[in-house]
Amino acid sequence: MDHLRLVLVFIAVSGCTKDPVAPVCGLHSAAEPVTLEGSKTDTALSVGARLMPNDRIDAEGYALLECFGGALKVLEDEKVEIGELKESKIQATTIPRFVIKDGKVVESTAMPMTMLPKYSDNRFTPKSALKAAGPSDADYFRAFFTPNGIENLGSGPRDEGPRVLPAPIDRPKVSRIHAGALGEGGATLEVEDEVVFAETDDLATAALLEDHTYALGRTVRLILPDGAEATLKREDGTELELDGPMDLKLR
Repeated sequence: MDHLRLVLVFIAVSGCTKDPVAPVCGLHSAAEPVTLEGSKTDTALSVGARLMPNDRIDAEGYALLECFGGALKVLEDEKVEIGELKESKIQATTIPRFVIKDGKVVESTAMPMTMLPKYSDNRFTPKSALKAAGPSDADYFRAFFTPNGIENLGSGPRDEGPRVLPAPIDRPKVSRIHAGALGEGGATLEVEDEVVFAETDDLATAALLEDHTYALGRTVRLILPDGAEATLKREDGTELELDGPMDLKLR
């Protein structure tokens, strides 16, 4: 009887085991900081971060989430929990896809893209990367007014990650979504209403705000939410009027 009771308890415990939580969306681009709400403090997310279902985030301006089932979600100055967004659950595109063919914008029947590999688990910049390169006044005080201070200067514990990051222009290219410049030259885009999100061939992204004209450089993808309007001036001088919602592949 005791043996049977143990078997039943094991079955019950096994049946309650939860599946591991996996990321469901990524932060594609943002015009203002996007913070992850924590139990003690909020932390700014990096563009390209993978987002978990229980993450609560606060977008201070426009931001674009790309969910791994194919959906896109635009945020504007709002707080959301990722797992509560319908876009995090569905397996479908939510913004129609287009391409440019024979000088015209036409709807595309391309299969959904694989999203997850484009995003990173490295969601934050280490605090140590924000520290000054040299010793602080407190370090000098300990060096000259404490026993063995000179010998111990710079030998104390350090945080995880690099102490100082190189300037963005000097960092190695990455194969994941990251905030960065679109490049010089190429076509131009005049954003007339709302916001347009851009992505380059090396996966740099940016949020392009209304009432400005931008050089698109190496841009290969433009995402216009519902209500967005822009004029694309191509290198051959032709102009195309773009109206959202639209996920446009330039090349």
